[in-house]
Amino acid sequence: MLLTDFEYLNNSEDAFKRKIALQIKTLRRQNQVTQEKFYSETNINIARLESGKVDIRLDTLRKVCYYFDVSLSGFFHGIY
Repeated sequence: MLLTDFEYLNNSEDAFKRKIALQIKTLRRQNQVTQEKFYSETNINIARLESGKVDIRLDTLRKVCYYFDVSLSGFFHGIY
């Protein structure tokens, strides 16, 4: 069955969100930071980001990358 353009975009958007979420979770685990510690130090609910169900703002992603000392390009390099 072929997907319509709209269906393809929805599916690829969901997959992209899951990749972003997994990358954030991987960074957090590699740095051995708990969700609670991350929240207390940044006031960002990383659990919501790691769920892959929310749209992440570029400003928030920049803060996540800064916290884990990774560039935005490095963050996305890990995805693609």
